[in-house]
Amino acid sequence: MSVQPPEEDQPIHKKLFIQYLRLLRTYPIATKSITSGTVSSCANILAQKLMGGWDAPIAWRTIGAFAATGVFYTGPVTHHFYRWLERMVPGKDQGSKVMKVIVDRFVVAPPFLLGYFYLITMFEGKGHKASVDIIKHSYWTALKMNWKVWTILQYVNINYVPLQYRVLFASAVAFLWTIYLAIVRSR
Repeated sequence: MSVQPPEEDQPIHKKLFIQYLRLLRTYPIATKSITSGTVSSCANILAQKLMGGWDAPIAWRTIGAFAATGVFYTGPVTHHFYRWLERMVPGKDQGSKVMKVIVDRFVVAPPFLLGYFYLITMFEGKGHKASVDIIKHSYWTALKMNWKVWTILQYVNINYVPLQYRVLFASAVAFLWTIYLAIVRSR
């Protein structure tokens, strides 16, 4: 049996992770929301650089829109969704596991993605008409890709990741997904 060194003797990454877990326990929605906003904005920076080149100027308003959507939409909505899903479809048997994913993929994902596209465009200051136009041109393509990419990931997340870490798991995976969405929206 190994004994952990006192916290002050641990490397900085372990200290940060311990602090993150404390914040997750103490302020779960705020921590998940800030995590989501941070991941989303970092992914958007990378997406902008991949699309425009490393010397291209950064569209800070778009980064702010992705951050705001993560903080005010993705983080809190997914926090409450995972808790709601556990109450609505209790159980750990195979039927319950599959039903949870079906609810996520076909009941929650379509309106969630719709709201995501709408809010990012609104946070960019482009207005309702631009939001609707982006949805008309990007939504169906993004939803089909969402079903392809996220279905197995959500199966793992919903059924094997502890409830308090599901938003964190989804945020980690969403880093790449957000890059994809930023590219789809910009076309």
